[in-house]
Amino acid sequence: MNIDISKIAKKKTAPVKQKIIEALEILEAVGVPCEDLTPRRLEKMAMSFMATANIMLKTPWAACSAVQDGHILRTREIIAFINQHFEENISSGSYDDIRRKDLLRPVGMGLILKSANNPTADTNDGTRGYGLSEDFRLLCQTYKTGQWDSALNEFEIDVEYAAIVAGEREVTKIEVTIAEGVKVALDHGPHNRIQQAVIEDFLPRFGYGAQVLYIGDTSDKGAHKLSEPMVTLGLNIEDRGMLPDIVAFSEEKSWLYLIEAVHSSNPLNAERCIQLQRSVLKECPYGVVYVTAFLSRKDFAKWLPQIAWETEVWLVDTPAHMIHFNGDKFVGPHR
Repeated sequence: MNIDISKIAKKKTAPVKQKIIEALEILEAVGVPCEDLTPRRLEKMAMSFMATANIMLKTPWAACSAVQDGHILRTREIIAFINQHFEENISSGSYDDIRRKDLLRPVGMGLILKSANNPTADTNDGTRGYGLSEDFRLLCQTYKTGQWDSALNEFEIDVEYAAIVAGEREVTKIEVTIAEGVKVALDHGPHNRIQQAVIEDFLPRFGYGAQVLYIGDTSDKGAHKLSEPMVTLGLNIEDRGMLPDIVAFSEEKSWLYLIEAVHSSNPLNAERCIQLQRSVLKECPYGVVYVTAFLSRKDFAKWLPQIAWETEVWLVDTPAHMIHFNGDKFVGPHR
């Protein structure tokens, strides 16, 4: 995800936070612009979306509702739903924020329909309701299932809306060359500068011809994701939020590279490696090279205590060297 999830729902219990993150992953996957929104605004957008989908804390996404099911909520009803199910105490008097801010982008992209129970209602009409479109409902029902990737690829995204919202941000892109004739555009920023360096500098030096199979954190959800090869390698890719920033595979060595580009969060610490082993790598028979990449030694120093043993660290500003957290594997004199 482009979103720093460490800043989302910090004061909420873990189950509520997880549900909000799931909702944001769906919204981001269908192209809803999220990068410029504050963590609080993201939370409220996610909770408002779940209210219109009739998703409560223990409701599976397969059971979400849409306009066709008659689940249509007015703004005050959305606030009541959020307060009841997501540990909030939002004033009913702030109902206008739901329309003007929290549902503005999902409605603008046609994911959530407004005036669903009264198509001719005025903007301030008290009967104005909101509910999921049928197409979006069908997509949401596949979330966390084996059908999610194919359903997402077939879903028609309003890219024009996202481009208009992005405005000038569209001109500040980082173009990354993945292979001959294959390029991808990343949003401009320090995190994606690290990803660019990993692909264009680290892998050619230390990747033994590794092919890039996945890049996360791109402005285009489908910019580069080779699902079939990853599944063939035994990777579990159903939960996209569990994948590291970059996945690459070297046929020469039969090594799988799992790489995190760290600017503000999520290094490969022991807990993260265990998560990957128990989810993404559960059925993978290949040797895994874990790499955390930083822009500089100064950035690396902030995270040094968290780096897991048996992993690698690579720095953009000293690209010819690596730092090995690998015990006695590399003990010996240097020529």
